[in-house]
Amino acid sequence: MLINTLAQTYARAICQIAQEKNMIDQVETQLKMVEEVIAGNEDFKNLFYHPRVPAEAKKETVQAIFKEDIDQVVLNALLFLIDKRRETALSAIIKEYVELANEIRNIVTVEVTVARALTEEQQKALSDKLEKILCKTVSMKMKIDESIIGGVVVRLGDKLIDGSVNRQLRALKSTLLADRLVAS
Repeated sequence: MLINTLAQTYARAICQIAQEKNMIDQVETQLKMVEEVIAGNEDFKNLFYHPRVPAEAKKETVQAIFKEDIDQVVLNALLFLIDKRRETALSAIIKEYVELANEIRNIVTVEVTVARALTEEQQKALSDKLEKILCKTVSMKMKIDESIIGGVVVRLGDKLIDGSVNRQLRALKSTLLADRLVAS
């Protein structure tokens, strides 16, 4: 819980600075790149996240690796995280930043579950329909789950639209059982 609150606070601050400098997309791209570089190099990852490595050593390494590749906004954010010993929150901060950036860009990410892969035309039609309903640009994360049998399940945050055949069959079963109990 604390890490989420912390991540939201830092992400909001980074996003505010990025928005003021009109760099929302750049900062997002650079933050993701930093995360990939750290994850992709075991030695650097160990150094960056290890609590006993002095902050100065971490800052020197970060500057040496990223100075030419990232903007001052991202570099300052990384250095600030190191100073505050909050490096372990970096992934959560980036995740929160992406969500805030998407809000600013009027983009919403929905998780779509289907029984079988949709064609590109079907995906486009579903995306268009969701955009019309939500009045936002939709980014879909597709997931295949054969247990839903057919139809579509759409999750947007804590909202769920379950148009699956499986749910319809369960509802039908429940109705039939209720009618049978009433008739008895």
